[in-house]
Amino acid sequence: MIPISVCIITKNEADNLTKCLEALKPYPFEIVVTDTGSEDNSLEIARRYTDRVYEFKWIDDFSAARNFCISHASHNMILSLDTDEFLRPLDWDALQQAMEEHPKSLGAIELFSYFDVAGETKCQASRLERLFNRRYYHFTNPIHEFLIPIGRLTPFSYDAPISVDHVGYQASEEKLKEKAMRDIDLIRAEIKNNPENPYLYFQLGQSYMLMRDHAGALPWFRKAMELHPMPGADYTLILLCNYADILLDNNLAEEAANILPYRDSFADSKDFLCLCGRIYLHMGQPLKALPEFIQALSAPKYSLENPCAPSYYVGLIYEMFGKHDIARTHYENCGEYPPAIEALKRLNS
Repeated sequence: MIPISVCIITKNEADNLTKCLEALKPYPFEIVVTDTGSEDNSLEIARRYTDRVYEFKWIDDFSAARNFCISHASHNMILSLDTDEFLRPLDWDALQQAMEEHPKSLGAIELFSYFDVAGETKCQASRLERLFNRRYYHFTNPIHEFLIPIGRLTPFSYDAPISVDHVGYQASEEKLKEKAMRDIDLIRAEIKNNPENPYLYFQLGQSYMLMRDHAGALPWFRKAMELHPMPGADYTLILLCNYADILLDNNLAEEAANILPYRDSFADSKDFLCLCGRIYLHMGQPLKALPEFIQALSAPKYSLENPCAPSYYVGLIYEMFGKHDIARTHYENCGEYPPAIEALKRLNS
């Protein structure tokens, strides 16, 4: 068996820390917790689960805290988690096999981030490189840290069979604002050193999104788009969706069409195909929108967008063209999806 140390940095998140550590209990992980200055009972909670609890004086550098934490692990294989990330049930044997097959590669775990929009809980899926051998990688960047090789190793990534639920965006408004303002200060400092990095502007926009300030986020998403983010980057799909959604909410469909050149890169994403279709609808081009929604019906990946949305939009377009029987079938396929229920009431009246 390849032993794994789960390394967690925390500060003033006692409630989440309990849930995070409890989710790890069924598995033979070593748990290492580093506290960066909590004023609640986080240290006491951590010591109930592990004797490897350490304190690190906060220096506005997440990478420094993470590297300090992993330096106190007993094992070389590290799984790095945040306090507000809760491990989903996993297949231990499949995880062992994946690590054996990729001994020097970075394991990208699946992250399901939850947040509340207009009283409804939404979910956004992404992958982050969090499983690694500390002999070959360490963290860099003061904020939105990432792993880089030690020495001349060429990094490779694989999809690790690990999924976690991330609830950090569901905190109180006061706590979200505090977190966002801290991040904004750190990101602005990073931008001074690296002004041509689209990822930094994306994260600046995300910080404003965290405060529900979409108008404040838009200029930074625009700047990120101007710098042509790579289609293969983990964050690009989220950037495209958030950027275009804000524009559509403000009736700026022509600008939202800037995302369309990325279509082929995300043709397996239900979310992105639906977004393309919605852009065409806003531009008054339903015949261009329809193929996007039809392809979205069978697209394998989705996160934020309700999986019933493609059927709803196909029905909507057929209703626009007076094909009510076809529209009704697609609406019925949506089950309890609220827009489809309203559409059926409209048709039946």
